[in-house]
Amino acid sequence: MSKHQKVAVIVWTIDTEGNRRFLLRHNKPFNGYEDEWTIIFGDIEPNENLEDAAKREVSEEFGIGYLEETKNLNYKIEFEGKHRLTEIHFVALKIRDLDTPITLNEESIGYDWMRLEKVKEIMKHEDEKKVFELV
Repeated sequence: MSKHQKVAVIVWTIDTEGNRRFLLRHNKPFNGYEDEWTIIFGDIEPNENLEDAAKREVSEEFGIGYLEETKNLNYKIEFEGKHRLTEIHFVALKIRDLDTPITLNEESIGYDWMRLEKVKEIMKHEDEKKVFELV
Protein backbone atom coordinates (compact mmCIF):
# COMPACT_ATOMS: atom_id res chain seq x y z
CA MET A 1 0.00 0.00 0.00
CA SER A 2 1.37 3.42 -0.91
CA LYS A 3 1.75 6.25 1.55
CA HIS A 4 -0.72 9.11 1.63
CA GLN A 5 1.17 12.21 0.43
CA LYS A 6 0.70 15.63 2.02
CA VAL A 7 2.46 18.97 1.79
CA ALA A 8 3.26 21.31 4.69
CA VAL A 9 3.88 24.92 3.76
CA ILE A 10 5.89 27.50 5.66
CA VAL A 11 5.08 30.99 4.39
CA TRP A 12 7.70 33.58 5.31
CA THR A 13 9.08 37.02 4.55
CA ILE A 14 11.56 39.56 5.87
CA ASP A 15 10.23 42.45 7.98
CA THR A 16 11.42 46.05 7.75
CA GLU A 17 14.05 45.40 10.44
CA GLY A 18 15.53 42.47 8.51
CA ASN A 19 14.00 39.69 10.66
CA ARG A 20 12.45 36.57 9.25
CA ARG A 21 8.73 36.36 9.96
CA PHE A 22 6.63 33.24 9.56
CA LEU A 23 2.92 33.23 8.80
CA LEU A 24 1.03 30.95 11.18
CA ARG A 25 -2.68 30.38 11.18
CA HIS A 26 -4.93 29.77 14.15
CA ASN A 27 -7.07 26.90 12.99
CA LYS A 28 -10.57 26.01 14.09
CA PRO A 29 -11.13 22.74 15.92
CA PHE A 30 -12.20 20.10 13.39
CA ASN A 31 -12.34 16.31 12.91
CA GLY A 32 -11.24 15.70 16.49
CA TYR A 33 -8.29 18.13 16.29
CA GLU A 34 -7.98 20.96 18.82
CA ASP A 35 -7.56 24.55 17.74
CA GLU A 36 -3.88 25.41 17.47
CA TRP A 37 -1.39 27.74 15.83
CA THR A 38 0.22 25.97 12.90
CA ILE A 39 1.44 26.13 9.34
CA ILE A 40 -0.81 24.92 6.54
CA PHE A 41 -1.10 21.33 5.37
CA GLY A 42 -2.91 19.73 2.47
CA ASP A 43 -3.09 16.69 0.26
CA ILE A 44 -0.92 16.43 -2.81
CA GLU A 45 -3.48 15.77 -5.53
CA PRO A 46 -2.95 13.21 -8.31
CA ASN A 47 -0.72 14.53 -11.12
CA GLU A 48 0.38 17.45 -8.91
CA ASN A 49 4.01 18.02 -7.94
CA LEU A 50 5.12 19.21 -4.51
CA GLU A 51 5.65 22.83 -5.55
CA ASP A 52 2.26 23.08 -7.26
CA ALA A 53 0.53 21.54 -4.23
CA ALA A 54 2.23 24.07 -1.93
CA LYS A 55 1.20 27.02 -4.12
CA ARG A 56 -2.38 25.76 -4.35
CA GLU A 57 -2.64 25.35 -0.58
CA VAL A 58 -1.31 28.88 0.04
CA SER A 59 -3.84 30.26 -2.43
CA GLU A 60 -6.74 28.28 -0.90
CA GLU A 61 -5.94 28.91 2.76
CA PHE A 62 -4.42 32.42 2.71
CA GLY A 63 -5.58 33.86 -0.62
CA ILE A 64 -1.98 34.55 -1.62
CA GLY A 65 -1.30 34.27 -5.32
CA TYR A 66 2.10 35.90 -5.82
CA LEU A 67 5.20 34.23 -4.42
CA GLU A 68 8.81 35.38 -4.66
CA GLU A 69 10.56 32.10 -3.94
CA THR A 70 9.75 28.41 -3.50
CA LYS A 71 12.10 26.06 -1.68
CA ASN A 72 11.72 22.32 -1.12
CA LEU A 73 13.16 21.90 2.38
CA ASN A 74 13.94 18.20 1.78
CA TYR A 75 12.39 17.41 5.15
CA LYS A 76 9.58 14.96 5.72
CA ILE A 77 7.82 13.25 8.56
CA GLU A 78 5.73 10.10 8.60
CA PHE A 79 2.88 9.11 10.86
CA GLU A 80 0.03 6.64 10.91
CA GLY A 81 -2.91 8.64 9.59
CA LYS A 82 -6.61 7.89 9.90
CA HIS A 83 -6.56 5.44 6.99
CA ARG A 84 -2.90 4.65 6.23
CA LEU A 85 0.70 5.69 6.59
CA THR A 86 1.04 9.39 5.74
CA GLU A 87 4.14 11.21 4.55
CA ILE A 88 4.35 15.02 4.86
CA HIS A 89 6.83 16.98 2.73
CA PHE A 90 7.80 20.50 3.82
CA VAL A 91 8.10 23.47 1.45
CA ALA A 92 8.93 27.12 2.19
CA LEU A 93 7.28 29.89 0.17
CA LYS A 94 8.59 33.45 0.46
CA ILE A 95 6.25 36.36 -0.18
CA ARG A 96 7.06 40.02 -0.83
CA ASP A 97 6.34 41.58 2.58
CA LEU A 98 4.13 41.74 5.67
CA ASP A 99 1.65 43.95 3.81
CA THR A 100 0.65 41.14 1.45
CA PRO A 101 -3.14 40.79 1.81
CA ILE A 102 -4.25 37.64 3.65
CA THR A 103 -7.73 36.18 3.12
CA LEU A 104 -8.40 33.27 5.46
CA ASN A 105 -10.60 30.38 4.45
CA GLU A 106 -13.22 28.79 6.69
CA GLU A 107 -10.64 26.52 8.40
CA SER A 108 -8.93 29.42 10.21
CA ILE A 109 -9.94 31.85 12.92
CA GLY A 110 -6.86 34.06 12.77
CA TYR A 111 -3.27 34.51 11.65
CA ASP A 112 -0.11 36.23 12.78
CA TRP A 113 3.38 36.96 11.48
CA MET A 114 5.77 35.53 14.08
CA ARG A 115 9.49 35.60 14.67
CA LEU A 116 11.20 32.23 15.07
CA GLU A 117 11.29 32.44 18.88
CA LYS A 118 7.51 32.85 19.04
CA VAL A 119 6.94 30.06 16.48
CA LYS A 120 8.93 27.64 18.64
CA GLU A 121 7.04 28.75 21.73
CA ILE A 122 3.53 28.50 20.28
CA MET A 123 3.65 25.43 18.01
CA LYS A 124 2.89 22.07 19.61
CA HIS A 125 4.82 19.51 17.54
CA GLU A 126 8.59 19.28 17.95
CA ASP A 127 9.17 17.63 14.56
CA GLU A 128 7.43 20.60 12.88
CA LYS A 129 9.35 23.21 14.92
CA LYS A 130 12.68 21.81 13.71
CA VAL A 131 11.96 22.48 10.05
CA PHE A 132 11.90 26.28 10.50
CA GLU A 133 15.69 26.18 10.88
CA LEU A 134 15.91 25.02 7.24
CA VAL A 135 14.16 28.06 5.79
